[in-house]
Amino acid sequence: MMWAFLSIISGFGDAIIFAIMKKLKDLHSSIIVWVQYAFALPILSIFLYLNYPNKINANVYWVAILSAILLVYTTYLLFKAAIISDLSISMPMLSLTPLFLILTSYFMLDELPTMHGFFGIFLIVVGAYTIHLKDYKKGFIEPFKSLIRNKGSFYVVIVAFLWSISANLSKMGILYSNPIFFVFLVYLFISIIMVPLISFNLKEKMKEIKSNFNMLVFLGFSSAFMVAASAYAMLVAIVPYVISLKRGSVIFSIFFGYFFFNEKDIKNALIGTIIMIIGGVFITLF
Repeated sequence: MMWAFLSIISGFGDAIIFAIMKKLKDLHSSIIVWVQYAFALPILSIFLYLNYPNKINANVYWVAILSAILLVYTTYLLFKAAIISDLSISMPMLSLTPLFLILTSYFMLDELPTMHGFFGIFLIVVGAYTIHLKDYKKGFIEPFKSLIRNKGSFYVVIVAFLWSISANLSKMGILYSNPIFFVFLVYLFISIIMVPLISFNLKEKMKEIKSNFNMLVFLGFSSAFMVAASAYAMLVAIVPYVISLKRGSVIFSIFFGYFFFNEKDIKNALIGTIIMIIGGVFITLF
C-alpha cells in the first residue's frame, strides 16, 4: 500500500501549493507558474542523481514536451482560480479528475478500475457534487450550474479534465524511463518554455521574487516532493486510483482555507470531502 501513502502525500503537497498561490495572489502569474517548476529542479536533480534510469526510450521526450505544455496552462488556470474564489469551493472540483480518467486511461493506457474501484470513484464524484448542495433547493442541476457561474470552480473543472490527460502522459513517460527522470524532464522543459514570459518586465519581477523568496522556495520544494511522490505511485498502481487518492488534497485545502484565509462556510465542503474519503477507502482496500 506504499503507492496509496505516496498518493496522499502528493495530495498534501498539492494543497500546500494551492495555499501558497492564494497567499501570493498579488504576484505576477508568470512568476508563480515558473517558480513552481524552476525552483523544484535542484531537489529533483538530487533525486535523479540517486536514481538515474538504466534505459531511456526516445519517446519520453515528446511525451514530456506535451506534458509540459499542458501543465503550464493548467497551473495558470489554478492560480487564477485561487485568486478569485475560495479554496474550499473551487479546489474540490479537482476531484472530478478520476471521473474523466475512467475514459482517458482506458483509451490511452488500456487501464480500467475494478468494480470496487468504480464505486470508489463514483463516491468521489458524488462528494464533489455535495460541496454545492447549498443550492439544492433550487433544483437538482443547480450545483452544476454554479460551476459555470463560479469562474474559479469552472477553471478548476477544466484543469481536472486536462489533468486526466496529463496524468496518463505521465504514466507513459514513467514507463519510457523512470519516475524521477520523466518529472525532471517535464519540469526542465516548463522552466525553459516560461523564460520568454519571465523576461518581460524582468526588473520588476526580480524585485517580486526577492521580496517573496522564502515563500517561493517553499513553493518549489513542495512541488518537487509532490510530483516525485505521485510519479512513484503511478509506477505501481493504475492512474485512476493514484489520482483519486491524490485528490484527497481537497480536505487539506478546506482546512487551509478555514485556518489561514478565513473561509468560514465549509460545512458542505466537509460533508462532500468525507464522502470522497470513503470513496478513497474503497479504492485502496478493495
